Amino acid sequence: MGKPAAKLGDRVTGTDTHLVQPPGPVQPSPVPLPFNGTLLGQLSRTVRIESRPAATVGSTATNLPPHIPPVGTFVKPPTNEGRVMLGSLTVRINGKPAARAGDPVLTCNDPVDLPVGRVQAEGTVRIGG
Repeated sequence: MGKPAAKLGDRVTGTDTHLVQPPGPVQPSPVPLPFNGTLLGQLSRTVRIESRPAATVGSTATNLPPHIPPVGTFVKPPTNEGRVMLGSLTVRINGKPAARAGDPVLTCNDPVDLPVGRVQAEGTVRIGG
């Protein structure tokens, strides 16, 4: 039956882990922080889903509000960006796999970005594969 197609304004959610340096002579510690982004960048210029630009592999989401350390400073400042990394194996938009609900998103983490985000798309257009 397929999954809902992703498009401009759909959400990306996940939990990122960032290293935070607390004040004083202590080791940095990993801190989980929510990623709540919106698909806003690198969308199709020619294909629309429910009147909004379609999302594909490579489309980006911006985390808002941005990550803020609970105490201290980040060891590596977060980019607060996610990038759709996998999509449909059978449907392409502008030569790229179409993004759908549940597809993985590479989000900012320490020491390297990880595919812990997921596209949260709803709508009547469904894409298989």
